[in-house]
Amino acid sequence: MAQIDVTTTAGPRHAQVSRRSAEVLVGTTRTVPSGAVVVTVSGEVDMTTCVVVRDRIAEQLRFTHHLVLDLSEVTFFCAAGLTVLVVAGKTAQLTGTDLCVVARTRQVRLPLMITGLSGVLDLHPDLGEALACRSAGRQA
Repeated sequence: MAQIDVTTTAGPRHAQVSRRSAEVLVGTTRTVPSGAVVVTVSGEVDMTTCVVVRDRIAEQLRFTHHLVLDLSEVTFFCAAGLTVLVVAGKTAQLTGTDLCVVARTRQVRLPLMITGLSGVLDLHPDLGEALACRSAGRQA
């Protein structure tokens, strides 16, 4: 059984999980004045690290009507990450939350395109556009 170390630091909340070479860093920031919550993910999103990503998204979906998931710094993205996005999308839909995903790298965009999720999720090439996506959709 693999051991996973989870540490949380003060300030903008970060959780880091590592198992040998697989690492993911998840941070959360509330943007002002829009009130959007940005969850930034960097590193590898695989079956050992996706739990941290899933839990942070679920936690933030309870407290906002506009969640931006920034995957710009993700270096590896597998089926477990896709599952996290599907669940997040369904949860956002059920709670009336705008979920915008920043997916600018090939490592993230390719799996989304191959699976057809690029047509289901609200994808954006950069954080600025994702923060503005709410103006085109529902208002809270």
